[in-house]
Amino acid sequence: MAFIVALFICPVITIICSIIGYSLTKKWFIMPIFTLFLFTILTFTIFNESFFFWTIVYTVISIIVSLVINFIKK
Repeated sequence: MAFIVALFICPVITIICSIIGYSLTKKWFIMPIFTLFLFTILTFTIFNESFFFWTIVYTVISIIVSLVINFIKK
C-alpha cells in the first residue's frame, strides 16, 4: 500500500497543491519549499528514511509544475 501511495497518490496531490498554491500566492517558489518541508517531516514521522528519495522527487515535480504555471500565466 505504501508503494501505491508513493507512486500514484502523492504525485497527484503534489501537482494539485502546486497549482493551487501558485494561484493563491503568485510566487513559484513557495509550494516547492512547502512540499520539501512537509514531505521531510512525513519521511521521519510516518515513513522511513528511504522515503527521502521520494521527497526529492516530489519537490522537483512541484518546482516543474510551479514554473510551468508561472510561464503560462505570464
